[in-house]
Amino acid sequence: MKKLLLVVMAMSIGLASQALPDDQYVYTLDLTIVKNDKVQVVLIPPKIKESEITFYMPKIIPGTYSVADYGRFIEDFKALDKKGNELKVERTSDNSWKISKANKMSKVTYWVKDSYDNDVDGPGIFEPAGTNIEEGENFVINSAGFFGYFENMTRQPFKFNVIRDSKMYGSTGLIALSTGQSMETSLDMSEIKTENKEAEVDTYLTESYDHLVDNPLMYCEPDTSIINVAGAEVLISSYSPGQVVKSEEVKGAIEQILMAQKEYLGGELPVDKYAFICYFTERPVRSIGALEHSYSSLYSMRNQPIESMIGMFNRFAAHEFFHIVTPLNIHSQEIHQFDFNEPKMSKHLWLYEGITEFFAGNVQVKYGIISQEEYFLALQDKMVNATTRFNDSLAFTDLSKYTLDKYPDQYGNVYEKGALIGMCLDLKLRSLSEGKYGVQNMMFDLAEKFGKDQAFDDEELFDIIAAMTYPEIREFFTTYVEGTTPLPYAEFLELAGVDYKYSETRKEVNLGLTPGSYGYNPETSRVFIANAEGLNDFGKAFGLKNGDVLVGINGNEIPLRGIMAFTQGVREEMKVGDEFTYSVMRQGEDGSESKVDLTAEVVEVDVEYYHILSLKEEPTESQLAVRNGWLSKDE
Repeated sequence: MKKLLLVVMAMSIGLASQALPDDQYVYTLDLTIVKNDKVQVVLIPPKIKESEITFYMPKIIPGTYSVADYGRFIEDFKALDKKGNELKVERTSDNSWKISKANKMSKVTYWVKDSYDNDVDGPGIFEPAGTNIEEGENFVINSAGFFGYFENMTRQPFKFNVIRDSKMYGSTGLIALSTGQSMETSLDMSEIKTENKEAEVDTYLTESYDHLVDNPLMYCEPDTSIINVAGAEVLISSYSPGQVVKSEEVKGAIEQILMAQKEYLGGELPVDKYAFICYFTERPVRSIGALEHSYSSLYSMRNQPIESMIGMFNRFAAHEFFHIVTPLNIHSQEIHQFDFNEPKMSKHLWLYEGITEFFAGNVQVKYGIISQEEYFLALQDKMVNATTRFNDSLAFTDLSKYTLDKYPDQYGNVYEKGALIGMCLDLKLRSLSEGKYGVQNMMFDLAEKFGKDQAFDDEELFDIIAAMTYPEIREFFTTYVEGTTPLPYAEFLELAGVDYKYSETRKEVNLGLTPGSYGYNPETSRVFIANAEGLNDFGKAFGLKNGDVLVGINGNEIPLRGIMAFTQGVREEMKVGDEFTYSVMRQGEDGSESKVDLTAEVVEVDVEYYHILSLKEEPTESQLAVRNGWLSKDE
C-alpha cells in the first residue's frame, strides 16, 4: 500500500514527471479540494539556472484590451527546494514574485481565488476572461487566472493536469493527451490530501504560454453537442443552473450562422476543432458577452430561455467564430510575441475587431439570416453610436495603439466605427474591381501571405494591402484610419446605389422611454427611471419619477428574463387612443416601497432617426455590381 501511495503522489505532481524534459512546465490543478472558494495549484518548474528569478501572473491577456491583474487572486505563494524547505520569496507587485536561490527550486505552490465571486480590490475582469470556482458544480478556467510563467520563459511547453470529480467533463478547444485517468487511492499534493476516491485526471500539453492562455476550459457535468462544419468538429458545451439552456438549444440557435460562415470563408476552415464554451448564470454580472480565442470562444450569459437570446447569440457567435481568421492567421508582432505584463499594443484594431465585426453582420445578410432592411438598421445603430458615444475624429490607429492608457473609454468604438471602416473599405474595393474583389478576398490573401506562424510589421500593413490591391486603398487608410477625417457614409454608400439621409423625423407610438431616461439594475434585473425629464411627451404623461422601478405593463408583470421580447410584443399591440398603464415600485419618504399604477392615453410622438439608408430603385450597372458583391452571396 505504501508503494502504491508513492506512485499516486508522483502522478499528482506531474504524471510521470521523471521523463519530462528540463525545459517543460508541469502544472497540477486539483478541483476536488476547494477551500473558501479557492483551489491549489502545484508547479514542477522547468530547469532554472539563475540564482534569482521572477514569477509572473498576467497583467493583461490578448483580446481584452484592459488590465486584469490576475496576480491579485493568488494567495500563499511558496517556492520549495527538493527537501521541501521554503525558499525566500518577495512579492514585488500584484503580479510578480521574486524567488531567491531559484536554481535550487523544485516546486511552487499557491492558492487561487476566483474572479466571479470575490471582492478583491482592483479592476473588474470581463466575465468571459475571468475565473469561476464553484465547488462540485462549475469551474471556469481561463488559464491566465490559474497559471503563471517565469521571466523570459514563455516559449517552453506547458503541461498541465486537472484532477477532477469523475462526474465532471472538461470542455475546451484543446485536444487532451489523456482523460479520465483513475485515481484509486488518496492523493498527496504538497499540503492537500484528496479524500475523493473517484477522482480522475485529465492531462493537456500546450506548446507555449501564449497557447496555454489561448485555450480556456470549463469543468462541470457534461451537457455537450457537436456540429460538423466543413470537416471541423465544433463542440458546444453549456453550463446552465436548472438546465434552463441546453447545449442542443444553443446548437439550434447557431448552426445556421456557422454553416453560413463556412460558405463565407470559401467552404473550408483553418481549424480542425473549435469549442463554444457557454456559462449561464443566475448571479448579477458586470457584463454579458464573449471572448474569442483561436480555437474556442467563452460566453458568459444570463440564465434565461434561449428564445430570448437567439439574435444576441447569433451576433456574438458570428463575431467570435470569425476570429479564426484574425488574429489566428493574420496578426502583428505585438500579438505574435505578446508581453503579458508590459504589453505593446498594435495599431490595427480596425483589422482584428472591426473587420471581424463587419464580417459578423455581412455574413448574415449575404446568406439570408437577416433581411437587407435589418442589416441597414444594424448599420444605422453603429453610425449613431460611432458619432454620439465616441470621438468620431480620433485616428483609429491611435485609438488602437493607446487604448490601455489614453483612450480606454473609446475602445467600444472598435465594434461600431471599426465595422463601418470594414464596410467602407469593402465598398471601395468593390468599386475598383467592378464588384469582384472585396474585404473577404483581401483577408484570404493576407491569411495566405502570413498565416498563424508569421507576423506582419505594424508599420508596413497598410502598404502591404495597397500593394496587394489598389494604390487608392493606401489613401483610404491615410485619410480615414490613420487620419482624423470621419467616414463620409454618403460617399461610400453611393458606390452601391444606397441613398443616405443624415436624419428625419417620424411620428410613431412607443413606450415613452428614450436613451438616457432609464437604467438597468443587473442585481434585480429591473429597469428603472434614471432621468424623468428625458422621457418623451408620452412618457412624461404618466408622471414617472426618478427611481421608479418598472414592474408591470397593462396588468402584466414585466419578466425578469426575456424583457426585450416582452416589450416588443407590447409595442406591436399599442394603438393611438388606447389606455396604457405602467406599474412601478416607488419609494416613499420613509424609505418604504409601494406599488403604484400610472395610466395615460397612447399618443404618437415625434421621433428623430439618424443615418437613414435605402436602396436606389434604379442603380447604375456599376452600382449594382458593387451592391451585389456587398450584399449577395457568391454564386
